[in-house]
Amino acid sequence: MKYKAKQVIIDSGLSEERVAILENNKLVEIHIERLEDRKIIGNIYKGKVMNVLPGIEAAFVDIGIDRNAFLHLSDLEQSLGNQNGKSVDVKELIKVGQEIDVQVVKEAIMPKGARVTTEISLPGRYLVLMPNNKGIAVSRRIEQEEEKERLKKILQKIKKKEFGFIVRTAGVGKDEADFIPDMDLLIRLWNKIQKRSQRSKAPMLLHEDLNLTYRIIRDLFTEDIDEFVVNSKKEYQKIISFLDTLFLLDLKPRVSYYNGDKPIFEEYNIEKEIHRALEKKVWIKCGGYLVFDEVEALTVIDVNTGKYVGGKKMKNTILKTNLQAAEEIARQLRLRDIGGIIVIDFIDMDNKEDQEKIIKKLEEALKKDKTKSNIVQTTELGLVEMTRKRSKRDLDSLLRTSCPYCSGNGRILSTETVSNQVIHKLEDLSKHSKAEAIFLGVNPKVEEELSGSKMMLIKQLERDYQKAIYIKGLNDLHIEKIKVIAVGRKKEIKKIVKVL
Repeated sequence: MKYKAKQVIIDSGLSEERVAILENNKLVEIHIERLEDRKIIGNIYKGKVMNVLPGIEAAFVDIGIDRNAFLHLSDLEQSLGNQNGKSVDVKELIKVGQEIDVQVVKEAIMPKGARVTTEISLPGRYLVLMPNNKGIAVSRRIEQEEEKERLKKILQKIKKKEFGFIVRTAGVGKDEADFIPDMDLLIRLWNKIQKRSQRSKAPMLLHEDLNLTYRIIRDLFTEDIDEFVVNSKKEYQKIISFLDTLFLLDLKPRVSYYNGDKPIFEEYNIEKEIHRALEKKVWIKCGGYLVFDEVEALTVIDVNTGKYVGGKKMKNTILKTNLQAAEEIARQLRLRDIGGIIVIDFIDMDNKEDQEKIIKKLEEALKKDKTKSNIVQTTELGLVEMTRKRSKRDLDSLLRTSCPYCSGNGRILSTETVSNQVIHKLEDLSKHSKAEAIFLGVNPKVEEELSGSKMMLIKQLERDYQKAIYIKGLNDLHIEKIKVIAVGRKKEIKKIVKVL
């Protein structure tokens, strides 16, 4: 495979979209958005306050989804008038029955509901509009002071007084002419949202953020992306049109349509990496390994030398293992999307200089991660404590559920995940086979999942590829397994279906 520094690989399927980010041909991020479970982070709602709890300085707001959203006092004060820093009772700021515009900043993660804020922000390509804040800021990821000052001067010159803006990292090196269209687009969008809010009664969705592929284009597709590959011709054409809309003509040659024989995630070795990201043990290059133990509020990562014996000096062996571990830990945190409190047990080192090298290596590796993290301290026992912002479900909870075969002590792929794999399998077989019919065997629970809304997707495949598709629940088949029973002439396969 040709070497690429940074790639975006999109698997656009009927039941879900999957986006993989590769750096140096290595998977570092995986994003999944399912048809039946669209992401709500970034959505703006007109909500109705259902309950105010002064004891926890919070309110619960009905935004029209399953559970009421959580609104903390800290997400209320500035936009609703408390800007003088004085202590305030939440009941003075908000009342039961009051209708307010809020934005989702954190998805519902069982058992908690979504978290919302009144500090609304609208991201564009180069700017973020802050309608309730009149200031100017520059992304903290832009470190050069000279560039920060240059960008601030441009914004001071062109911005309207009633709005605040933040320059995104994609704005580095851009000029006034680049920012004006982005600013105008965001202001027009905000005016539309306000008009919709004035006409609407809570609860009401006022603005829905872009779907996964187009958020990736808006937020991540910059000049440092060498290749942007998608496996759908229709989606490829839409992406090209979207780049035209954003005036990103220079990036169009980097987008390509994949039409190979293998599924796109297999071609780029992504499927194997996803499975590895669900395992407890992760091997590192030198022969050492990491062990991930996750509980509800904490993730513990243990570093071991494993097969690596190194040279003559044990000190050098330990240092090399810990340095490689620090880099791999940062990658795995991104890939698994682990949030909350994280404790890392590096191999013990007596030398303070070596300890500092490990922390520095970890900090450098974490800079590649868009999600905010913070190394809190190194304990007397040599444990490194850190936090990483949690805004959505991690990869494990997204793809797997408690195992019914072992009373919940283990984890297996959920019926939802396996049913999506069935759709992927059917798409692949339909695309690359001239057969009239396809017959698959699945676990009865997966068959039940497929008999719901996904049956429409199967019917769509039948129409698109002019094939007959048969699916049978097999009691003795493991819930994660998909069995290709037969692919061939419709008449012959119908006979097999009757027998089974």
